[in-house]
Amino acid sequence: MESFQSGRSLLVNLWEPDSQDFQKKDTVDMITGMKSRGFTLIELLVVIAIIGLLSSVVFASLNSARGKARDARRKADLTQISKALELYYDTHNGTYLVSGYGDGGGGQGWFNLDGSPNTVAKGLNDAGFLSAASIDDPQQKPGYMIYLCDNGQRYAVSATLENPTPADIAYIDTTCNGTGGNGTHTRYGKNYAVGN
Repeated sequence: MESFQSGRSLLVNLWEPDSQDFQKKDTVDMITGMKSRGFTLIELLVVIAIIGLLSSVVFASLNSARGKARDARRKADLTQISKALELYYDTHNGTYLVSGYGDGGGGQGWFNLDGSPNTVAKGLNDAGFLSAASIDDPQQKPGYMIYLCDNGQRYAVSATLENPTPADIAYIDTTCNGTGGNGTHTRYGKNYAVGN
């Protein structure tokens, strides 16, 4: 009976405005009379798990956005190279062959190969059609390839996108040297191309 009376007096004291304990009522649990001491271990683990899940979703989205940005740069680079080749064609007797540059001086192969003094990129830069002597894939080096067909009358510049569309892959198979034993798609895994 005494414990009931002491519990009753605690509850009464908490709710009576004249009581000294009235000011402390928000820090005392109304049912047990115990002071709250913080979060339980389970609550902390749940919060940590939720934060981990949210951060993994954010990182996945960020990686996807980075891949799309690199693909946009690759497409812009190939468009710039294509325009430079068209300007070269107009001023060099109707050929895309950047003579004296590229693999064996034949104007094709890796577009920009580190350590090679006579890349096609350098040839187009020396002729004044590219603003930089080195244009290459933002991730893999060497990345871009150029191939010529029909005695320098057709070309294809290719790259490897991280997120290619089925149309990109279907198109590269129809380009100059897209398929075959040394094809840019079949041998080197390129999946995007520009050309004529």
